[in-house]
Amino acid sequence: MITHRTFMSLMAGSFAVPQSPSAEQTPRKVALYVNVGAELLHYEVDVAGAALIKRGAITLPANVQYAWPHASGRYLYVASSANTPGSTQHYVTALRIDPQTGELTSHGESVQLPARPIHITTDIPSEHILVAFNVPSG
Repeated sequence: MITHRTFMSLMAGSFAVPQSPSAEQTPRKVALYVNVGAELLHYEVDVAGAALIKRGAITLPANVQYAWPHASGRYLYVASSANTPGSTQHYVTALRIDPQTGELTSHGESVQLPARPIHITTDIPSEHILVAFNVPSG
């Protein structure tokens, strides 16, 4: 009869067995997006080498305020604004994310907003976008 201690030892040993070389996967590329004003920069993260490699940039219609990914990971929604009092330059832009490289490309025209966006998100399946404004406060 197998004891509790023997069973636990077998279980722990099964997790410690290294995977065969055929089971190894190629490391997944990691993309990092950073904005400087209206420019959204794309960097590839070299995890093993602890380095950032600039891969490209896309210019949006105004300064980036906030970004939120689509649930599929294939799109990025970006809220942007001119940040000047009385400005009417406020937008939401959909960007397509290349699944292999992480490169960003425009996915349709930007949508103009009535006020400066301070937050953007989607519902769980990413069927709808929610944009929050602080003016008017009501």
